[in-house]
Amino acid sequence: MTAEQLVILVNRKAGTARKMGHTHLLESLKVVNRPIQLQWLHPSELSLCIQKLVNDGNINELAVGGGDGTISRTIQHLVDTNIVLFPLPLGTMNHFVKDLNLPADLDNFLPLLNSHLSRRVDVGCVNNQFFLNNVSLGMYPRVVRYRSVVRFSQRFPKLIATAYALIKVLLRHQSRRAFTWCTNKGDDIKSPMFLVANNYYKFDMTSLVHRKRLDEGHLMIIAPADTKLSTLLEAILYAWTDRIEYARRLDVRAVKDIVINIDSDTTHAVIDGELTRLDVPIKLHMKKAALRVVNSQDASALSI
Repeated sequence: MTAEQLVILVNRKAGTARKMGHTHLLESLKVVNRPIQLQWLHPSELSLCIQKLVNDGNINELAVGGGDGTISRTIQHLVDTNIVLFPLPLGTMNHFVKDLNLPADLDNFLPLLNSHLSRRVDVGCVNNQFFLNNVSLGMYPRVVRYRSVVRFSQRFPKLIATAYALIKVLLRHQSRRAFTWCTNKGDDIKSPMFLVANNYYKFDMTSLVHRKRLDEGHLMIIAPADTKLSTLLEAILYAWTDRIEYARRLDVRAVKDIVINIDSDTTHAVIDGELTRLDVPIKLHMKKAALRVVNSQDASALSI
């Protein structure tokens, strides 16, 4: 019986993909023991290509290569389908791949393209847009906006530009806007910045931030009382010791849905590392077990 052909879509502008090149990637794919169809795409072509494949109904599995932003754009078309996603780690950070406990090194990941094991994971939803990792409001969108200016003008690598932009924003940032959200007890809570994550983040000194599970069915909210340097340093200290819920000036909790308001019609946000604008009010909720992904061989107990 002939194995089903696996379509592999690669964002050619993604960090590792750009360095690797089309020819090198084709050579690496020789370890895959099934027919493959590699498409080397510009980011602007990706969504249309995925939507066509889904609409045609001829695929049960799809491999997509890129970073977290690329995979986030991909899932907009795969949520609530039975198509198994193979997220090739061809970006800069590949947070989602790491949190799935899949190899973040491409050579170690490629043998998984021969696998038929899969499992379902949760995705978050913000204003009808799905996200894999997190949504940031307030200060971090300023960092991303400034980072893009720094990278364009100074030609810094992404990580260095991010660190530089963060320091600049921390030194200058005085938030005049407060986002307001309502708890399930009806209390209004104000905060100048928010992190809303798909499932619970763990913090430590080695991996900095990661998630042990992506199937617990809740959003994690982190909202500081202010953006004073002392508050941010306290958050960093407690995060590095994985005790962030004990930070006195941070509101940390798990919810299934949340509505956030601001005195504006729209606001900047960062969704899975990509800067965008969101209409206000901002409505977030969890979609339990909405995405099917490849499962590693050593986690077969979770396969379906």
